[in-house]
Amino acid sequence: MSEQSDIDVVYSELRQIAVVHLSRSVRRPSLQATQLVHEAWLRLSSKEWKSRTHFLALASRTMRMLLIDAVRARMAERRGGGDQLSLSGDEEFSGPDGSMALDRVIDIDRALRELALHDERKARVVEMRFFGGLELQEVAEVLEVSLATVKRDWEFARTWLFARLSSTLTPGE
Repeated sequence: MSEQSDIDVVYSELRQIAVVHLSRSVRRPSLQATQLVHEAWLRLSSKEWKSRTHFLALASRTMRMLLIDAVRARMAERRGGGDQLSLSGDEEFSGPDGSMALDRVIDIDRALRELALHDERKARVVEMRFFGGLELQEVAEVLEVSLATVKRDWEFARTWLFARLSSTLTPGE
């Protein structure tokens, strides 16, 4: 494979991850897929990855940081303007229509950082699932653990995060 075709494959993987993230947005996403891919590529192109799974882990973390930065910038711009981010598939963290206020994304990031202090692997499972759009089997490959371990980590982390985030929910959220 040529270097250009390798870059094309990597760029395509990034685009798929970006589309997963941005497809969750129901109201004026602050980033477009192309913009998110370009930003991620700028950050990832200088790094070395050992395998596709290592790349997916790095891409998940990079997308998380880019999305959190975009949310913070949007919130600074709007300060309570009511923008929403959808988290379809994660209904326990979202409102009845599947959307979530942008400040909830910040709450999730904060809770995820707290979880990482207790159990880094469980936090990485959430990061790769939520921010990277990876399937459980892909997460298992990245972390080099069994699928059963990832399933247990995912269930524990979801329950733990729900408990942490429930205390900050407001009526109607």
